[in-house]
Amino acid sequence: MAVGEHVQTFLESVKRFWNEFDLKQWSEQVGGSSAEAIQAVVYFALSFTCGFILKRYFKFLFFCLLVSCFMIMLMEFAKFVIIDWVAIKAFFGLTEPVDFNLMVSGMIDWVKNHILISIASLVGFFVGYKLG
Repeated sequence: MAVGEHVQTFLESVKRFWNEFDLKQWSEQVGGSSAEAIQAVVYFALSFTCGFILKRYFKFLFFCLLVSCFMIMLMEFAKFVIIDWVAIKAFFGLTEPVDFNLMVSGMIDWVKNHILISIASLVGFFVGYKLG
């Protein structure tokens, strides 16, 4: 069998797999739904992108963030800019004091309830960071 025939056979098998692949049937065999599989893939892709960009451009992004914070603090000190911290806290929903233990337990509960997308996000981030 020549190399060209082997490649053509491989490409035909990939094309046949692609045409016959049924995400809904596959996800039911695995024990989930197609919506969960798509959601896991989306979270994996977003986390992969974040990890890739973070490793590739960390120094630049960190420097820009540091300079921006310094400039904003300097302008606030010189009274060029007045920051309404009460409005910012209200915008983010932090009007009442937040208990750190309650916040951490809420995050852990969220991860337990969304274990599939949590794992997909974590794996996607580390793979993107490694390849970045």
